Amino acid sequence: MNRADTIAFRLLIASLLLCSCFAARTLAQTTSPSPQPSPSPTKTPESKPAANPGGGNPFAPQPAPPLPAGMTGSDTNDPRAKLSPGMYDAGETAMGMKHLLLLKKPEPFQLENDPDSPKVDKALGQLGVGDPSKMPKPFKLVIAGLAFANSDLAFQGNHLFLGNFYGVNIYDISNPAQTKLLTSMICPGGQGDVSVYKNLLFMSVEMPNGRIDCGAQGFPPEPPPAAGQENKPHLPAAQKDRFRGVRIFDITDIRNPKQVAAVQTCRGSHTHTLVVDPNDKGRAQSTG
Repeated sequence: MNRADTIAFRLLIASLLLCSCFAARTLAQTTSPSPQPSPSPTKTPESKPAANPGGGNPFAPQPAPPLPAGMTGSDTNDPRAKLSPGMYDAGETAMGMKHLLLLKKPEPFQLENDPDSPKVDKALGQLGVGDPSKMPKPFKLVIAGLAFANSDLAFQGNHLFLGNFYGVNIYDISNPAQTKLLTSMICPGGQGDVSVYKNLLFMSVEMPNGRIDCGAQGFPPEPPPAAGQENKPHLPAAQKDRFRGVRIFDITDIRNPKQVAAVQTCRGSHTHTLVVDPNDKGRAQSTG
């Protein structure tokens, strides 16, 4: 190819490249049809919350919602449908078991049904409630009642160990129909779940009113946050007498348990599991 042909060939290539660029730019600037706007969804009318028939009581019974299609509701022929309410005299029905005895909680573990009782306000203070007067009265009873609630059961021989947020009660069940209270030990801290191994009783403690000495006085509520600061939930302040973890009692004398150890944990113990070493029956480990 001579020099003239080479120059002509280069001009041809340059022309093709220039035309390609111009065509691409023209296509890029061509406006595409705008998409049609989708119809806005129809807003469903907001339903207003039903009026509270309890007059501010958050625990007042609410009307039952309508049943889903295909459901018929409860059977009025079921004996449970006609049970009468009550605290200690409620109606009852049973299948496969027999009611032998009703035992009330010992007096120190009772909480009267009076939201203005000093014992209610004291229990709320021990649970960390700064100003109980700002709580609705029915709600005060519910929260304060938690400080005296039964939690879990453990059995050993003829003894029943009933854990409680306020301590432990030990019963003689050698004759179940004549169960007798042997020991009532006040030791607040909740939840009070219990396990027994030989002569040792283990008890879970998770609440901020737990003390190493099992004292019922708890601790003063923490001061409210400064003005303008948010009151965020937080762990209770560390104190040398505060305890959260697993207590261990020697129950050799079942009527006079002795606390022999208290294993502190970072967040306390809500419940625990007692495991015996299969290779050494003299060793047991509690986790929780």
